[in-house]
Amino acid sequence: MEESKKLLKKTKQKFFLFSFFGILLVLVVSFIALNIHGNIVSQQASIQKMYSMIGAQFGLVSKISSLSERFDQIEIGDDESEVKAEFLNLLTQLNSLNVEFNSWLAKNEFTNVQNIEELLKIKDVDKKMLLFMKRARELAINKNLTRLEVKQHIKFITESSREGIGEVFLFISAKLDKEQAKSLNSLNQTGFFLVGLCLLQVIAVWLLVFKPLYTTILLQNQKISNALLRARSANRSKTDFLANISHEIRTPMTAIMGYADLLKRDDIPVEEKESAVQIIDKNATHLLGLIDEILDISKIEAGKFDFENEKIDLSNFLNEVYSLINVKSQEKGIELIFKNQGKIPKFIMADPKRLKQILFNILGNAIKFTNKGYVELKVSFEAERKKLMVKIKDTGVGISKENRKKLFRPFEQGDTSVNREFGGTGLGLVLSKGLARGMGGDVNIVESKLGIGTTFEVIIDAGEESDEHLLKRFSTNIVEEKVEPLKGSELNNRKILVVDDAKENARLFKLYLEEAGAVVEVANDGETALEKASSQFFDIVLLDLQMPGKDGFQVIRELRKKSFERPIAALTAHAMKEERDKTAEAGFDDHITKPVQPKVLVEKVRSLLSDSTIRNH
Repeated sequence: MEESKKLLKKTKQKFFLFSFFGILLVLVVSFIALNIHGNIVSQQASIQKMYSMIGAQFGLVSKISSLSERFDQIEIGDDESEVKAEFLNLLTQLNSLNVEFNSWLAKNEFTNVQNIEELLKIKDVDKKMLLFMKRARELAINKNLTRLEVKQHIKFITESSREGIGEVFLFISAKLDKEQAKSLNSLNQTGFFLVGLCLLQVIAVWLLVFKPLYTTILLQNQKISNALLRARSANRSKTDFLANISHEIRTPMTAIMGYADLLKRDDIPVEEKESAVQIIDKNATHLLGLIDEILDISKIEAGKFDFENEKIDLSNFLNEVYSLINVKSQEKGIELIFKNQGKIPKFIMADPKRLKQILFNILGNAIKFTNKGYVELKVSFEAERKKLMVKIKDTGVGISKENRKKLFRPFEQGDTSVNREFGGTGLGLVLSKGLARGMGGDVNIVESKLGIGTTFEVIIDAGEESDEHLLKRFSTNIVEEKVEPLKGSELNNRKILVVDDAKENARLFKLYLEEAGAVVEVANDGETALEKASSQFFDIVLLDLQMPGKDGFQVIRELRKKSFERPIAALTAHAMKEERDKTAEAGFDDHITKPVQPKVLVEKVRSLLSDSTIRNH
């Protein structure tokens, strides 16, 4: 949020700054453009005026030249007076126009006009014009001129108008045409330049003003979209987490409540009582651990988690962990290996409870996700940093790159689908990472390959006295624990198939239903359920949803395809309304939520069988 505010503030400052410079640039360019345009227009006006004035003078010279020829033809009288009066009038106009022209030339500062003025001086036009007007005035005023002198004056005036002044004026007119064309060309070039400059301004304004704004808007939009996606992902993750936590709580609760109910009876054998107590104790411990994990994560996130460091004999500590966790590895038939790499400290200063919690979580996951091969714990010590490092390697299923990102996020798991093969809440690694960081270290994935295995590394602070006594090796003593096999029992003449991957729960439901008079078959996965339902007759199927391999939804689809028309009820720890809607949509006849009381289960089954009987008849 703070970063977004800084970005908006910076963009705002840039917008105002570049807008100011943009407006200033537009004003400057516009001012220059107007000046250039005004200058060219003024030049054009000057050229036009010069052209007009020269043309007027040339016209008067031509008229005077033409009229002068009549002096040799007219007789003395009224005609002579009229001709002379008109002749003098033309001379007066020419003289006035010539004076005005010279005055205008002297005041004009345009280069092209000055060039014409220089040309006029070079051609000695002023002198020729004055001489022309002088000879013309003598012709009109001097009465003592002989006929020969009159003819000479007329000849001079005529030749001057054609060859002297006339040629110069024509030459100057041609020059003016060129200057005018040159000026128009400059005007066109200036126009193109100004258009290009305007385009350049538009590009500059886009790059300096609008592009940063556009980029900021896109960036902010992307951040908002990402925030919405994160929020949706978080909500979805929490929903998945709640569904899984509901399942993880209800599954052991089913066993606890069910076997507690069995213990109320007086007629069950002693062995059954002992087995029930063990099952209750096991599931209660699981529930307690689950609740502790949730509380611990909330404390870590709130920064209120306390650690109690004490001196730990590392060899004895690792032996204890080995003895406790080895039971799980033996159950799955995989090898558990503990060893050291290099010298390790005899004693470390750490919180034994929390370190054990970290190792149990990661070792437990390694065993859970490994079906064959081994799980190896390798401990080493870095004396310079006083860090204890534990690498836990397995030959299990491995983790994809996509799922690695989710492992250390609260409320997220690598696989949240209903048919995920392995149970759990997904809180173990999150809690382990938080605990390790609280102990001056961290938990990371070193490497993982699908189908090959995964290696995790746990790092913690070993304390200042950890390098005083170093051991070359340590040994593990295996303490074997016996796990008693599960037993089964019977129910009514109705044949019922109970499908549940939790064997204790399946066995418990079998007991409930057999006591009610049913004949019960049990399947612990989807494939077995399909095989039994296809090869045997069953009045009803009680189907768990979350199982390894084929989940409950896949099983019901295949059963219905095989024309299995008898009732199928979802018997699941998923209790949310969304799950109930989902099972109803999938074609389940009922949704029975675990844990379930014996009477409720029997009544639900009876009701479904009764409805089925009515439908069949």
